[in-house]
Formats: sequence, C-alpha cells, structure tokens
Amino acid sequence: MASTELLPERSLQPRPRAPHAGPLATRFELLSELVRRDVRSRYRGSVLGVGWTLLNPLIFMIVYSLVFGKFLHVHYPGGSPTVFILSGLLAWTFFSQALIMATNSVVANAGLVKKVAFPWVLLTVSSVLAALVNFAISLLLLIPFMLLAHKGVGPPILAAVLLVAVTFALSLGLGLVLAAGYVYLRDLQYLVNLGTLIWFYVTPVIYPWSLVQSKFSHGFEGAAAHVVLYINPMTWVVLGFQDVFVYDRWPQHWHGLGYSVAFSLVSIWVGLRVFRRLRRRFAEEV
Repeated sequence: MASTELLPERSLQPRPRAPHAGPLATRFELLSELVRRDVRSRYRGSVLGVGWTLLNPLIFMIVYSLVFGKFLHVHYPGGSPTVFILSGLLAWTFFSQALIMATNSVVANAGLVKKVAFPWVLLTVSSVLAALVNFAISLLLLIPFMLLAHKGVGPPILAAVLLVAVTFALSLGLGLVLAAGYVYLRDLQYLVNLGTLIWFYVTPVIYPWSLVQSKFSHGFEGAAAHVVLYINPMTWVVLGFQDVFVYDRWPQHWHGLGYSVAFSLVSIWVGLRVFRRLRRRFAEEV
C-alpha cells in the first residue's frame, strides 16, 4: 500500500492565480498537486523507486506463467503466455491498487480534513489518478514481451483508452463508497484486501476465457461459475485488454463491455451520493 505521509499543508494550497481564474481552475491545480504528492509519497525512501511498479507485476507474471503454463499445462491462446497474463494482470493491478489507495484516502489525510477547507472528494479522486499514473508506467513492461512474441500494434490499440476509462470509473465509484465507509468502519480495510483477492480469482486474468467455457459447461457449478463471471464488470475489461494486446483486435465482447460501462457509471453516481451523505462527520470521525 502506498505511503500516506503528508506533505506540509501549505504545500497543498493553490498558488496565487490571475484575478480571472475561477474555482474550477483552482480545484484542478489542487487536484494536480494531490496527485503529485500521492505518486511521490509512494516511492519516497525506496531504493528501487518507480522500479517497483515494473518489478511487482513482472514477478507475479513469471510465477503465474510457471504454475499455470508449465506445471498445470494450461493452454494460453495467442501464442504468448507472458503477454496474455501481463495484459490482464496490469489492468487488474491498476484496479485493485486504486481501490486500496482510495479506501485509505480520507483517513490518511486526517490533518487536511480537520484543518483545510476544500472538496474532500478530491482526496479519493487523486488516489485513483495516482494509481492510473502507476498503471501508465507499468505498461512499459509489455513492450519487450510483445516484441519477443512478435505482437503487432494496430488501430485496436485505441480501444485501450475506453478500457482504461471504464477501469478508472469503476475504481472511482467503488473507491468513493469505500473511502467514506472506512472513516466509520476501520475493519473495512481488511475486507477490501480480502475482497480484492477473491475478486482476482473470479476474473479471467491468469486463466483464459475458453478454459472457463470448457471446464464449466454443465451442471449447477458450471451455471454458478458463469453467473459470477458474467456479472463481474472486470471480466469484460480484462477480456478487452487481452483482445487488444494479445490478438491485436477490437474487443469482441461488446455486450459485456457495455454492461461494464453502465455498471461503472452507476457506481460513480452511487459513490458520489454516499460520499456526500457521509462526509458531514468526517472531521469528527477521522
């Protein structure tokens, strides 16, 4: 989890602006400063620094490739297990990291919440944006493996923008609920860690979608597995990333991706309502 050490409060005060600058510009500048602070604090005091953003998914990718590809003999379509696993793993890491950072965003900034008057929702937004910055850096890890696997990059890469936007929206919506809830229920942090771990294994990140269809095609267990996977909005996001980076094609499951878009938008609407309803006692509870 990212370090939550606060910079001096005066460093988060917007710099003097021209008289015509409006509140929107001021909030944007404040949000930019919060994101820079969150990114810097994550690597402060670390020997490898930003290298951890590349090293963590690399190690997990190697482990999963060995366990599932070599030992369990799982067949990965597309001809490259490394690119297949990385394309989904990086997207999932962005999502889970954003949720964890967002959950702690208000409580970790108790000093600001108690003393500085500004829209506290920006604390959660900045946490998700910081996770997005880490995700952008981690995408560099895909380049050498795609070159080794002779994977091309064509127009379908543009679909990655939509996939990133859906992941961001889903993370922000759920993160707003979790950030507000964590102020009142500190056990929520442990539930989030456990929940993201379970959620990871019910998302086709380290196993192909075709394996689910072949292994769970009959009986009650098969029906239950399909229901869980189909209602999981991250299923369609991960499959979309695999389509783009593994097959160099546009996402094939547009019905599922449309569901994920709708789910993400609803989650933001619910998240904002919950955050606004619970924020009244933030200063007293943190």
